[in-house]
Amino acid sequence: MTLTNSALPLAGALARNVAGPALRPEDSGFTEELASFQLGLQHRPDVVVGARDSADVRAVLRLAAEHGVPVTVHNTGHGMRFAANSGIVLSLRRLNAVAIDPDARTARVGGGATWDQVITAAAPHGLVPPSGSLGCVGAAGYVFGGGIGLLGRSDGWASDLVQSFTVVTPDGEEREVGPDDTELFARLRGSGPSGGEVVTGMTIGLLPEGPLVGGGLTFDIGATSGEGDPAVLHAFREWTDTGLPEALTSTLRVMSFPDLDFLPPSLRGRRIARVAVALRGSAGQADELVAPLRKVARPTEDTIAPMRFTEGARVHAEPDDPGPYIGENILADALDPAALDSLAGAGGPAMVIMNIRHLGGALARPAAVPDTVLGRDARFLLAAVSPVDPNVSLTNPAAAHNRSSPGWALEPFAEAKVGVSPGFCVGPRARS
Repeated sequence: MTLTNSALPLAGALARNVAGPALRPEDSGFTEELASFQLGLQHRPDVVVGARDSADVRAVLRLAAEHGVPVTVHNTGHGMRFAANSGIVLSLRRLNAVAIDPDARTARVGGGATWDQVITAAAPHGLVPPSGSLGCVGAAGYVFGGGIGLLGRSDGWASDLVQSFTVVTPDGEEREVGPDDTELFARLRGSGPSGGEVVTGMTIGLLPEGPLVGGGLTFDIGATSGEGDPAVLHAFREWTDTGLPEALTSTLRVMSFPDLDFLPPSLRGRRIARVAVALRGSAGQADELVAPLRKVARPTEDTIAPMRFTEGARVHAEPDDPGPYIGENILADALDPAALDSLAGAGGPAMVIMNIRHLGGALARPAAVPDTVLGRDARFLLAAVSPVDPNVSLTNPAAAHNRSSPGWALEPFAEAKVGVSPGFCVGPRARS
């Protein structure tokens, strides 16, 4: 790719006015600067700028406005839905400073920091952030969608703990945005930036760690060549109907693995259900609470045990390797037994991993100040993920979405739908 004539003077101006790298397609490091967790999409800008500080962000936005070119913000790439095909990509990953105030129980988090960085910084003080199941996710982007934490039913939405954002506006001016700026603060907490705004940092509350128990119960529910046994799925539905304490947060995952040689024998050609559990409490309390699930079937793996929050990745046991994928979701107020039967025997146009997150508890409480979070009125979030062929998605995202979207797996649950969470709509799709 070569720069357009109009982009050539912009590239030079950026190189002169920012401290971080301003790279063109032919420059060394250009591809690395655009690295993403999402491999089904690829930015192809005229210039990528790796901002070193907020002054770089301000300079980029001012120059972009002067030259009339679009700016796309990039960090880890977990939530990518569209790729830039021109203009400037502004990478925030160097804005990753984290400062903990143990007395105020807050973290000042750079716009490019990941939750792993916040968790590591907070741990020596006996504090934890409202982070989710995967620590390599960008903290600010996660909060834009509300943020269902590892301990969400106990601790509420991550956005509930945000005290302020630092925002650079499209004209390159920086401002601090808090509860007094009602409309913008509400939009950032649930919907995210718009119109060229860039969040360069936030201050967010932390919580005491306390005793924690976490892990998962894994069940083999049958071969993918036949109908699976839905007993564990129905047990999860009944279990979540029993008035579980807010201290307990759980997710049911259903996965079908192809019969391929590179997979472990225990997964090859098998349909697996896994219940992830995180509890603010003791091992004895956890054993009592999960006993109904352990009685339904014998787990092939049981990792539920006391843990430190720094070990939280074992709760969901998700892969942290980049890949090409599409994610869709619905918020629901019930789990239809017939839909669970269909999930146990799921076979469709694409491989699907279904995660059913139990909401409620603190996630159902009204926000203390206005926000735009969707899901406070839902009992479950059903998030379906499918792999996508990058050979298709990198050239025709809309075609890839039509071919590989996991939306079909959500259709049996549609009668109970109360909304959609924008934070779980990810991967290639057509621009509207």
